[in-house]
Amino acid sequence: MSRNKSTKRYSYNNHDSRASKFIHKDFNKTENYLTNFSEVLFQNTSFVGAKLKFCAFYSAVFDNCYIRGALFRRCNLKNAVFKKSIISATFFEGCKLQGCRFENCKIISSSKLEKGLPSESFVETEIFQTYPATTIFSRELIDVVESLRMNDYIRRSSVLHRKEKKLDTVSLKVLVERFGEDLLINNLPFLPKVIAKEFYTLSYIIHFLLKIQSCDINEVPGPAALGAPKLTNDCSSTD
Repeated sequence: MSRNKSTKRYSYNNHDSRASKFIHKDFNKTENYLTNFSEVLFQNTSFVGAKLKFCAFYSAVFDNCYIRGALFRRCNLKNAVFKKSIISATFFEGCKLQGCRFENCKIISSSKLEKGLPSESFVETEIFQTYPATTIFSRELIDVVESLRMNDYIRRSSVLHRKEKKLDTVSLKVLVERFGEDLLINNLPFLPKVIAKEFYTLSYIIHFLLKIQSCDINEVPGPAALGAPKLTNDCSSTD
């Protein structure tokens, strides 16, 4: 089955979507032209390979979004806010960026943003020219994340694994900063046992780890065990 079978669902042409909310949505490989997304909330939403041309994102909010290989061409992003988002190899061509802010984001290979905005536009945001080397993590953690490739849902999500068998070390850095290596090593191996459906952003994995953390346990024996956290549709795509 095609991963993005509903590709055209969120492809709009000259559409008015002002003040809408797109939560846990999949905009991957969509094409949007002349569409008004002003004051829209995009939350836990993926934009891998999306093409967004001549669209208005005035005062839009991108909260915890995954934006990779996307194209914003001649879009109005005035006063837009990107929060806790990963933005990788994304082009902002001829866009209006006045007042645009990036808060607690990770930005990789999207240099035009840094050149086109004042430094105060980037709040607690890290900017990378390339993906960090795997050597900044322990070998044990790398082995755990590599083993997750065996699960189709995790591999196709592309939030941890890139093409050519490379790791998304920026996503992994986000998880380590939030949870620490020990918790990830002890609990990520259980992730394939609790996945219910396809997912598109790092929020799905974060939700699982927060449940682990809230239970104050180091290992999860499986979803059928008493007290084991289960993922529900509220943290995955609602497409």
